[in-house]
Amino acid sequence: MAAQLRRTAVIGSGIAGLTAAWLLRTTDEVTLFEADDRLGGHTHTHEVVTADGRPLPVDSGFIVHNTRTYPLLTRLFGELGVATQESEMSMSVQCAGCGLEYAGAKGPSGLFPRPGHLRRGRYLRMLTEIPVFHRRALRTLAAEDDLPADGSGSPQTLGAFVRSGGFSSYFTSHYLAPLVSAVWSCAPDTALQYPARYLFRFLSQHGMLGIGGSPVWRTVTGGSHTYVQRIAKELPDIRTSAPVRAVRRHSTGGAGAEIVTADGQEHHYDKVVLAVHADQALRVLERPTEDEKRVLGAFRWSRNPALLHTDSTVLPRSPGAGASWNYRMPDCTAPPGRVRVSYDMTRLQHLAAPDRYVVSLGEGEHVDPGRVLARMVYEHPVYTPESVAAQRRLPQLESGPVVYAGAWHGWGFHEDGCRSGVAAARSLGVRW
Repeated sequence: MAAQLRRTAVIGSGIAGLTAAWLLRTTDEVTLFEADDRLGGHTHTHEVVTADGRPLPVDSGFIVHNTRTYPLLTRLFGELGVATQESEMSMSVQCAGCGLEYAGAKGPSGLFPRPGHLRRGRYLRMLTEIPVFHRRALRTLAAEDDLPADGSGSPQTLGAFVRSGGFSSYFTSHYLAPLVSAVWSCAPDTALQYPARYLFRFLSQHGMLGIGGSPVWRTVTGGSHTYVQRIAKELPDIRTSAPVRAVRRHSTGGAGAEIVTADGQEHHYDKVVLAVHADQALRVLERPTEDEKRVLGAFRWSRNPALLHTDSTVLPRSPGAGASWNYRMPDCTAPPGRVRVSYDMTRLQHLAAPDRYVVSLGEGEHVDPGRVLARMVYEHPVYTPESVAAQRRLPQLESGPVVYAGAWHGWGFHEDGCRSGVAAARSLGVRW
């Protein structure tokens, strides 16, 4: 008589849950629960119909990766047979306050798309401050710890770093805050509260603390949902539109847990992978431990309404300033509020169509409603000294029948989600 397979529930079908489920499928009887009516989480591809009547896959969540800093995701794509193609990664900033428009990674034509930029003293000074910032950030990374010299005992924030370094407010508002705000989809004032050294480590690894040296970025050919579909084909028990309301661990250690779904049904599993946001995990856990309350409760999230549309008026007016990521400032400050960034998907995915397809966060009032193709809401982790400290304590929670996964275990990107899914499977005895 064959031994009964271990029954494992994976809750959440973002990259973390999909990776964990895909790895565990070889040894476990895996059930994948997803609250939404589709799989993928931030992997979100829309099948639009072009003006000339052709179907076209356009991404709006996970867009780019590279082989240098996304090694696990690259390996996953390779084993799934997912094709990728080169993309163009450039970023523009446009300011309605002073009329500045410029784009990085495009050479002089991007930095000086209009002749008048050569007469802008604040802008020219900002360009000289960028390499100084790069050098000082790299020196900070080389230090032994991330505590400031004032002995305050707390990690130095990005805002404190630029103030102590004497950088101009124009540099902060027109270069640094837009960069961090766009990368992490957070408000510019929130960006300045990020722990500086933690942030610099990411920027350095991705070639963003110097001129040149950036990795070659890629998109998934045919839309990012391609990899989701291929994983789904190998998972026999997938339940969409099935939100989990409670995870009830048995009092006896190692005896499994009950999953309670929205319809009130209870399902017994030997192991549970909670591949959802930290706050969501804390809500569904019955009787969380004090450690779980402290660690999972330390994470915060930004909530960003997003639009997929064909209104190109949100992009820079100067052709030389057009870029893949386009950040817009309503004035010359770095105010509290929301991120305003538009991704030129036609440029990023090399889309061949009469219209230009754009994904915008925080630009609802500036997009023609008649050109909106889809409305979404995406949540992104917000990093604070408290959440970074909590990340280091996550391994303390890996005991009993429940393990955790999610991109919030790292910097919040697809590689981090994939890595956490691999780690969750490994903690359950399955190595890749």
